[in-house]
Amino acid sequence: MNSNRLPRLAILFFLGFVVLSCSEKPSGLLEESNYNAVGLLTAITLEPTTTEVEILDYFIEPELIDSVSFDNGEVMISDDQKYFVFSGDINKQLGTLDVFSGDTTYSILVNKSAKQKTMFTFADPEKKHSTVQAFGDFNEYNPQLGEMTWQDGQWSIEFYLQPGRYMYKFKVDGNERTDPLSTDSLDNNFGSYNSVRWVENPSDQIPRLMTAGKTATTVTLSATNTESIVALWQNQRLGDADISIGEGSISVKIPNIASKVKRSYLRINGYNQDNVSNDILVPLEYGKVVDSSEQLTRSDWHANSLYFMMVDRFNNADTSNDGTMNHPEILPQADYYGGDIKGVTEKVRDGYFKELGVNSIWLSPIVQNSEGAWGLYPKPRTKFSAYHGYWPTSFSKVDYRFGTPVELKELVEVAHENDFNVLIDFVANHVHKEHWVYQQHPDWATELYLPDGSLNTERWDEYRLTTWFDTHLPTLDLMNPELTDMLTDSAVFWLKEYNIDGFRHDATKHVPEYFWRESTKKIKKEVIRPNNQEVYQIGETYGSRELVASYVMSGQMTAQFDFGIYDDALPTFARADVPFSRLENSINESFKYFGEHHLMGNVTGNQDKARFMAFASGDLDFGEDYKLAGWTREIKVSDPIAYERLKLFHAFDLTIPGIPVIYYGDEFGMTGANDPDNRRMMRFDLDNPEEIEVRNTVSRLVKLRKESLELSYGDFTWLSVDDDVMAFARTYFDDISIIAFNKSTEPVTIQVEVPEQYANTPLTDLLGEPVENTNGFISVTIQPYSFTIIQNK
Repeated sequence: MNSNRLPRLAILFFLGFVVLSCSEKPSGLLEESNYNAVGLLTAITLEPTTTEVEILDYFIEPELIDSVSFDNGEVMISDDQKYFVFSGDINKQLGTLDVFSGDTTYSILVNKSAKQKTMFTFADPEKKHSTVQAFGDFNEYNPQLGEMTWQDGQWSIEFYLQPGRYMYKFKVDGNERTDPLSTDSLDNNFGSYNSVRWVENPSDQIPRLMTAGKTATTVTLSATNTESIVALWQNQRLGDADISIGEGSISVKIPNIASKVKRSYLRINGYNQDNVSNDILVPLEYGKVVDSSEQLTRSDWHANSLYFMMVDRFNNADTSNDGTMNHPEILPQADYYGGDIKGVTEKVRDGYFKELGVNSIWLSPIVQNSEGAWGLYPKPRTKFSAYHGYWPTSFSKVDYRFGTPVELKELVEVAHENDFNVLIDFVANHVHKEHWVYQQHPDWATELYLPDGSLNTERWDEYRLTTWFDTHLPTLDLMNPELTDMLTDSAVFWLKEYNIDGFRHDATKHVPEYFWRESTKKIKKEVIRPNNQEVYQIGETYGSRELVASYVMSGQMTAQFDFGIYDDALPTFARADVPFSRLENSINESFKYFGEHHLMGNVTGNQDKARFMAFASGDLDFGEDYKLAGWTREIKVSDPIAYERLKLFHAFDLTIPGIPVIYYGDEFGMTGANDPDNRRMMRFDLDNPEEIEVRNTVSRLVKLRKESLELSYGDFTWLSVDDDVMAFARTYFDDISIIAFNKSTEPVTIQVEVPEQYANTPLTDLLGEPVENTNGFISVTIQPYSFTIIQNK
């Protein structure tokens, strides 16, 4: 283990995703600090060859950097002072980039690349085909990025891929085909199948760390297959004197300076010759390990639960601003329903969110939107109003149909008084063509037509940075510095003017990274540093985990929604024929890219997806046109078992790592096909006992998560996975929660082995009934379509 040069002056940083209102004193920032970095600096993962890392992703003033060093290879700063450049041989799986700036050393975790050369082939001995393309998880399902070459009777292409599961297909002379040589396939949730390719890990000796014990000055971990560790306090690496490695146990000393800060963090990662371990995150309060949920506030984002509503469809508290157009070309489902900002405030005041247990609210876009009827759906024929908020005609005005600036400020103030965070939806990718920017500068948009004359609309993968969503929605050319400067100014405006706590960023992958970097840099300089305020930013990207993860870093997003897990959880819980092993693989894949202590959003659904209940009740088929179904027939809940399946889904979302995100109505089982059927008006006065039971269950689960540190900061351990049964443990020092699911039609009893340190721990279920723990083995009986949670409380 290499010792790092210790800083002469320790500068403390508050966590980059912590949200603080202007009235609060930052918990992890000393007033005298003149820091050059904001937040916990995210890890760098190297590429198999040379890797360039944008310095501005990590440091606000690159010119203040004196020098850099890398304990695991070669690093230099590029001639233009814009990049850290890594090259040469990498020996260890983990190391740190140490950046020296004045009297301070900043340490950034650096992971060696785990990618392997992986070849895909398609047999064609006589070269009957003119083009063959491979497309899948490894290239964002873009055939243009998978052009194969023919040689010696076959088409082939190589990719550098991390160990894991990859779904893919071939496009042969323009026709999609599965791989005839693949024996493994996976339902793609759209009525067809993809081929599956596994890239194996060259070694099964996977290091594993778990929080085991604590004192006033140390943290102890249990360790398997672990040869060494890298431990960081905030952004400073701890030296050899602070770490003791024994047989199966590791002790880390908490730095004395941590006692000066209300909230700071230890980050610990282990490795051996071939692999890296899971990550450990330990929150500290004035230098002591946080050991009670009562110490947590809304600023502790790992303990947050997020609720998303479409403002127009949530609660109408002011009928005077109703935006219903009664346009002859717009059917009622595509028109305004009347929900408004005052309606959200009303529900904060009457305790709806507090009773549900969530502590963060995400509003659909509230910026001024277009008038009139736009777009066209053919059957039944209808145009649409801008009730959803995603057709902006301004960057900074509140849409009068949702309320006023005064009402938005009131909402944020009332939310903060009740210990809630407020996020707003930020649309950067496009504007409505009535927006003054497009009217005055049509050249600031990307081209609507491609060189071949075809429309550049909905080309989500091939032209993801230029495609238009529709002909009335120009995509902005955000490589234009003047335009980017203007739009990033508006992001700062919303933060300063309304004291909101962050953004949900629409269509993240369709916006160039240049924009996200400029926006986050400006937010750091103009909001975070001068105002002692932090911003949580979560993005929306549909694509591979590698693409999604490329935006989750210190210089861009705090997190994104984990649609990879959602896309596997949906069929697993909604269908009887999908085994839990699919979900196990999915979670393991997310851990590789985001770690086990990430802040990714685990969604129950959203405004762009058909409701879970429609699938779970069998009223919507996975292979049909979801939009058409919503327009042409009534989607209801035909099978009441769907409510039990929904409770399983919520129990899963609320107990895995990440931030649970509840789409309005999912807390009781609202159904619907795709939009606008999935955007029905919210219902508060329930009379269906099954819906009431689902909402009560969700409320209990959200509150249990908030009260159980292991469900916020805990380690994750698989205990049992079968076709119909799944069990895992979340552990945090002395606390353990075991969550077990049964999605079959019969009761199931399983025997599982709990982690060794809990072998003699008394356990009870949520009804308070004792669970026999015999030498670390427990027997768990789970009723049909049910879950159980066992704890040591």
